[in-house]
Amino acid sequence: MKLSQVNVAVLTALATGLVHAESDVSTFEEVVVTANKYEESLSETAGSVSVIDGEELRKRGSTELYEALKNEPGVSVTGSAGTAQNITIRGMSGNRISIVKDGIATSDGYGANDLNDVAGHNSFDIAAVKEIQVVKGASSTSYGSGALGGVVIVKSLLPEDLLKGEDFYVDGAANYSDNSGRYRLSSNLAFSLGDTSSLVQAAYWNGEETKSYDSNLWNRTIDGISAAYTVQHYLNDEWILKAKADFYREMMVREEGIAPPQRDARMEIDTFYEEKTTSTYLFWVGAEHESQALLLDTLDTKLYYRNTLFNEDNNKLMYRDSNGVRLLRREIENRQFNDQLIGWSADLTKEVYQGDVKHTVVYGGKLETTYHERPVDEKLTDWHGVQVTETNPFAPARSYSIGAFIQDSMEIGRWRAMLGLRFDSYRLSSEDGESISMEDLPDNNSSEVSPSASIAYQFTPSFSSYFSYKHGYRAPEYSKTYGLVSHDFVQGNAFVILPNFDLEEETSDSFELGAKYDDGTLRVYGAVFYNVFTNFIDQKTLGKNSDTNLTELTFANLDGVRTYGGEASVEYKLTNNIVARTSVGVVDGKDNEGEYVRAITPLEGNLALDYDDGAFNGYVQLNWADHMNRTTTCVDQQTKMEVDCATTAGWGAVDVGAGYDFGNNASINVNVINLFDREYIRYQDIAGMESLHEKWQTESGRYFTVNARYAF
Repeated sequence: MKLSQVNVAVLTALATGLVHAESDVSTFEEVVVTANKYEESLSETAGSVSVIDGEELRKRGSTELYEALKNEPGVSVTGSAGTAQNITIRGMSGNRISIVKDGIATSDGYGANDLNDVAGHNSFDIAAVKEIQVVKGASSTSYGSGALGGVVIVKSLLPEDLLKGEDFYVDGAANYSDNSGRYRLSSNLAFSLGDTSSLVQAAYWNGEETKSYDSNLWNRTIDGISAAYTVQHYLNDEWILKAKADFYREMMVREEGIAPPQRDARMEIDTFYEEKTTSTYLFWVGAEHESQALLLDTLDTKLYYRNTLFNEDNNKLMYRDSNGVRLLRREIENRQFNDQLIGWSADLTKEVYQGDVKHTVVYGGKLETTYHERPVDEKLTDWHGVQVTETNPFAPARSYSIGAFIQDSMEIGRWRAMLGLRFDSYRLSSEDGESISMEDLPDNNSSEVSPSASIAYQFTPSFSSYFSYKHGYRAPEYSKTYGLVSHDFVQGNAFVILPNFDLEEETSDSFELGAKYDDGTLRVYGAVFYNVFTNFIDQKTLGKNSDTNLTELTFANLDGVRTYGGEASVEYKLTNNIVARTSVGVVDGKDNEGEYVRAITPLEGNLALDYDDGAFNGYVQLNWADHMNRTTTCVDQQTKMEVDCATTAGWGAVDVGAGYDFGNNASINVNVINLFDREYIRYQDIAGMESLHEKWQTESGRYFTVNARYAF
């Protein structure tokens, strides 16, 4: 299905041109966001923020990151259940997007060429969240290093969200997804004892990797568990003491595959075993304070520890026949990526009135240290004997960062303005140069001042327009600074990636012009944006080393990357029970050599009709995308040779769902995804890949999900 500009215009008109019903239609609930570190109405925020409700995710059977964000304009997620999942916002992806869960940054992902295809951002249980906010565009004034292209804010459930004034709550839920045979069992237990409230959460899931349309992928099984305990103690009217312990683990096993490249000759696979495990341990203690003090109205502070470990075990028996003799080789390998974070943060707010001007001042700071390590242990057994190696292709290192910020949101009459400023300092240090065969590794130091400014005018109580500028910053990544990775096994084009201790910080400048209309029954949001990225870090070929006969590459700072595009969304409340909505977006961009940026997106969107009368609920939604042939130059990651890039055709797919709420105690929801069994490829799943991968990147055919909950 190829969608033309005319098709797009018709789809948008269907949503915006629906007949207005003269009735006593109730108004939309106000949506509150914290993109600027304090609570404000979404309709008054000078910027683009998408809000995804956790309860809505559970109704639709969304248990994976890609399912939660796949329908947001300007936002996409590569990967699926059983694979690394990576977020892209307005053309920026990988570790240039910051994921913040309960105020604490999640671990970086990693993979070749910033694809994060080895370890992604799915290192927490998405099905247990209260809300997700996606802040589009640079946001380093509020969130520091990493928020180069945007921020995903994840908020967890609190005891009060379930207790709702009662002393006890317990539920059980079950979810099943047909496209991978995944089932998930979970429970929440909340209780209040005097001035202390607690929430205990636990979940277990099992299944297989999401299937392609033709089910032509190697089978990978999934087994996961998550558990969390949250406690809040109301010390008095001004202070709340709080703490949380959170655990997440997902194991993925594959027993099908091919033999990896060998230095001597090509080999075939006899038995294959691959086990990947992602584990996250998170502990924090903190306090909230609310009073009318001289310098603050509210305070939120935390001391935290997070340890994320990506562990990969491989056991492969290979063979090749030589002169009538079968030669065997067994390769046993363990790879790890350890990211341990210790930190402290404080966010404060203060409202001040000066004449007719209302100031909402937000300020705070953060201190963090992170330990990075990526060891590789390998045991090779063949006709030559046994060879055991323990290496660190990336030198173990520790980073230290400090950041402080202040923002002032000013309101006077119909005008709203915000000014913000942040300073970040970062140091990456390693004392283990021997791990990459170097005597001494110099520190990598960077610092950045991140300003932001916006202005908005309220033309009517329902309509406003705004212009915003925000700065983004990303300190050089550990793996790009201290990595010495040899690919001497690549036959015909062996290469090595050298470290670069002199990398400078990446920066971005985001400009956005938008308008918002919200009269309670009709919401129309639209924005156009332009982003400039400076010191963009990418691979650079240095040349061939005549001594080693290896082509040498390194990561270097490049200039001139730009992305631009637009987004729009419309919601209209036809009756108290029926809502029509549509959204559309497109992202374009090129580097200074005229090459398209890999992570741009085609014109895409959705059109939906929702029904909810308090008991019965249902929806029908058309998701669509135009064809995509604006591709970058693609390079085979093994040979480093240029190859043809994958492109995608236009497509459209319909999802439907229905559910029934039996009151406070029970509910059930059933969804049918891709109702008409269309075969298609989402461009973000194949962006930057060579065309031969197209047959493996198709979306699942028609499948269903079921979600049931019972509260005791």
